[in-house]
Amino acid sequence: MGFPNRVNYAPPLGMPGQRASVNPTRTAIPGELGHFAGSTGVVVGHFAWVQDDDVTVLNAPPASSPNATPTGFVVRDQNNINLGSVLSQATMTLYAGNMVTLHTGGDYFAIGSTGASRGQAVYASTTDGSIQTGPAGNPPQGTVATGWVVTRDAPAGSVMIISRAAGPNTPDIPAPTNGSSK
Repeated sequence: MGFPNRVNYAPPLGMPGQRASVNPTRTAIPGELGHFAGSTGVVVGHFAWVQDDDVTVLNAPPASSPNATPTGFVVRDQNNINLGSVLSQATMTLYAGNMVTLHTGGDYFAIGSTGASRGQAVYASTTDGSIQTGPAGNPPQGTVATGWVVTRDAPAGSVMIISRAAGPNTPDIPAPTNGSSK
C-alpha cells in the first residue's frame, strides 16, 4: 500500500456500491449457473450487464444489444480475493471468474462524473458502466438510461445516493416540492 497522501477531516458519506439505507433491495436473479465477472473484471459501484450467455457480467452491454438498459448496479457485498501481494493497493474491481451480485432496486452510494441534483436521472456509460446524471429523457452521449434517480445531491466526483424502488416498471422518484435539496 502506498504512503498516505491526504488527511480526511470527516469520514466519507459512504463507499460506492454500499447500501445507503435499510429500505428494501432487489437483485437480478441469475440462472442456475450464476453470474460471474467476465475477462476484464467488473467494477463495484458501476452498472453492469449480463452478457448473451446469461452468465458473464461486464461493465458494458453485450455486442448484440449495445443500447440495452443495464441489468443492475454492482454492489459492495461480494467476497473478492486480492490476487496481488499482501501489501498491494485495494481495488474496487471484482476479478474475472468471481461471482457478481447485481441489484435492480434499493438505495446505494455512488460516484458520478457529473454533478448530481436530487430527482435527476442516472445514466450508465456503455463503455465502462460509470455514472453520469442529468435530466430524465436526455441521456448524455455514450450512455443509456438506468431507471435509477439521484436522491442525495453531490458535486462531480463526490459520493451521492442513487435509488430505485422495487420493480422494473416503477416510475422515477420525483424531486422534492418544498424547496429542500436533501
